Amino acid sequence: MLLPSNKCKEKSTCSQIAAALICLANLCCLYILAASVRRTNVNGTIALDPTSNRTFLFKNNSGNVSSNDLNQTLVTCQRYCPHRINKIYYADGPAGLGDRKVVLRDLSQLAGFLCAEVVMPPPKEHLSEDHNYGQAISEEIEWSDFINITFIQDGSPAIKSAKTLDDGINITSWSDVPAFKLSSRKYKDWLHVVSTDGRMRDDFEVIQRFSFQQPQNATIGFVWEIHKKWYPSDIWLEALPNLETEDKGYSVIQQYHKKMRPYLETYYAKHFTIKPERRKGCTYRNPVMIPSHLAMMQKRLMKRIVRYSPDNAIFGLLHLRRGDAINECDTSVEKMHEYFACSLNRTETLGKNITMLLTSDEDDIKYRQSIMELIKEYPHVTMLDADDMVWKVVREAADNGIISETLQNNYYVYEVESILRDWDNTFFKFHLVRRRTACKECLELYDALRNI
Repeated sequence: MLLPSNKCKEKSTCSQIAAALICLANLCCLYILAASVRRTNVNGTIALDPTSNRTFLFKNNSGNVSSNDLNQTLVTCQRYCPHRINKIYYADGPAGLGDRKVVLRDLSQLAGFLCAEVVMPPPKEHLSEDHNYGQAISEEIEWSDFINITFIQDGSPAIKSAKTLDDGINITSWSDVPAFKLSSRKYKDWLHVVSTDGRMRDDFEVIQRFSFQQPQNATIGFVWEIHKKWYPSDIWLEALPNLETEDKGYSVIQQYHKKMRPYLETYYAKHFTIKPERRKGCTYRNPVMIPSHLAMMQKRLMKRIVRYSPDNAIFGLLHLRRGDAINECDTSVEKMHEYFACSLNRTETLGKNITMLLTSDEDDIKYRQSIMELIKEYPHVTMLDADDMVWKVVREAADNGIISETLQNNYYVYEVESILRDWDNTFFKFHLVRRRTACKECLELYDALRNI
């Protein structure tokens, strides 16, 4: 604030000037505050801090945004959803579970941003029989048996089974286009958008605009069906389009800012040259968790591994990729004999027992036995067939009624075994891996283990 000049000869004149200056300063502050904070009477709104360009989501104690509430607090970049009646439906041809997990994670991000929930045909329709010894998994299995994705906002499930929809969808043929029959009473007057053959970008813009025009107490929503060609889709060509508002003549009820747009794994997998520190996007889902029964199976597996190992053993993983990599990384018995001779050289001098867990996509029992026979040359090393152990743990649990019998399939076993593939798991002190992308001639374990 400026002080009055010494040239003021009369005390009253100086007071008047000071008051005027104070008033002017207050008006400036109010103008700046009004310009930098925008509020609506919708649950959650965006305000921009002009000094830091950060994005804020504001709510007061009632859950609504108040134009008189100046005691605002920072929550998140996320858009706040007063409802989640909208549906995003995804149907595609069969693939592996890892592939489908990526899609589910990105769909849940889109759903969080669009105030929707993801509804999916059962896993049987999405998972390839090729990864389950040529057999389809049970129709009773749900996505929640493999993966647990919830929204940050309220902890509600992001992925729901389309089988639970009581109206408006043909559950006898999931691949129908369209799958939803909006002539039903439940979805009458809803916006229905169907994306096929990877053409999603224009449809996303329509859905985005509709979503931000929905009132807080909306009873009419949208159904967005996405059929096939997720990875080749045109939506990944560029970053998600912004919501055009005033300059295009569109009106929105809920406040929008580009920083609300979700982080999408598939986009950055396509644009991998973008440095991690420059990757943008808001997170709408909690970290993916495994179902409680899967966690229990993993705990049982780890206890069994310890039980079948020598005391005070050092644990490590041996993964041999055969199948589609057999011609690109030599994992023959002869080559593995050389590999062990180099990798285990001098480890007997450490005075420690080593337990090595074998995992492989190879079904040939004779090959697996031959690999395990090679280790008998090293008395201080024990090799356990981890794949066989996991199957036994799962079968015993199913026989004893601990888990459903329908979970006795290769996809579920693979998920239980994922704890062995977690490189952040400090239980394992080394990883010997031979596959297409990791095919070193030797990994000298002596240097890696001597300080343990």
